[in-house]
Amino acid sequence: MKKIIPIIFSILLFGETMQAQQIFTMSQFMQHNFLFNPAAAGANENPSVGATYKKMWSGIDGGPQTTILYGDMYFSKYKAGAGLVLYNDVTGPTARTGGELCVSYSIPFAEKKRLMLGLSGQFMQERIDKLKIEKYIPGDPLLAGPASYTTGDAAFGVYYTSPTLQLGASAKQLVQSKLDFIKSATNVEGRLYRHYYFMGSYNWKTDEDNVIIPNFMVKLSSNAPVDVEAGARIEHKKLFWVGFNFHMNQDFAAFAGVTLNQKLSIGYAFDQYQTPLSVFDGGGNAHEVSLRYFLKGK
Repeated sequence: MKKIIPIIFSILLFGETMQAQQIFTMSQFMQHNFLFNPAAAGANENPSVGATYKKMWSGIDGGPQTTILYGDMYFSKYKAGAGLVLYNDVTGPTARTGGELCVSYSIPFAEKKRLMLGLSGQFMQERIDKLKIEKYIPGDPLLAGPASYTTGDAAFGVYYTSPTLQLGASAKQLVQSKLDFIKSATNVEGRLYRHYYFMGSYNWKTDEDNVIIPNFMVKLSSNAPVDVEAGARIEHKKLFWVGFNFHMNQDFAAFAGVTLNQKLSIGYAFDQYQTPLSVFDGGGNAHEVSLRYFLKGK
């Protein structure tokens, strides 16, 4: 298995027929929409900072590990929002470290309804561990190129928010910046690929204490199948929540969390992957821990 992992990621991340998502994923995406849509920066109107750590394929050496630091706030005087995201994403012999600055502008309607437009700029450094690749794939073309490559890109989004309904659409890696890791006359140019996101959720207040929040996210990217996640979260008195998501053809996720003193939210998610990953002992699962601190109380 240790030999298979570097081969898989060399093909998926740099090969001519890329089938992998290039942007990190989150099981609790519905609570962190601005990570995938710059227009949602400041949608909460409550300044917050947070961190998330996710370890996928936990029983398999070289499985993806993602660390994210983020914060956003809304400036009501200027009808503008801002968000900052820093991340480190490691998969097998490859790693990506980057940052993204998001800005949004709101067009307000009655009863706390807003249409938001957003832009973001990002930088990233892609790295490969040549020692790991050389050990298992001595003739890999990546060995003749640079060990790291730094580039930038941009994103655009629209987002509608109200006390009950949230809908958004975004496009990330718009520029499709070049990733020139392989130096050869026959190299098919590697690059970042556009990712399109469509997301939504609805707050259904069943009584004075409980809210059911169904949600979905659809992802589209070049040379990859349509990716759909959907599920629901039940929130009790803005104090704690439980939920379940289905990730089409990939995994099931169960998650829960609590908010302390109406400020500090702590969440945990467990993913169980479907075959072929599920055939490995302890390999077909993921763990995600998130912390988010609201500066004014929820």
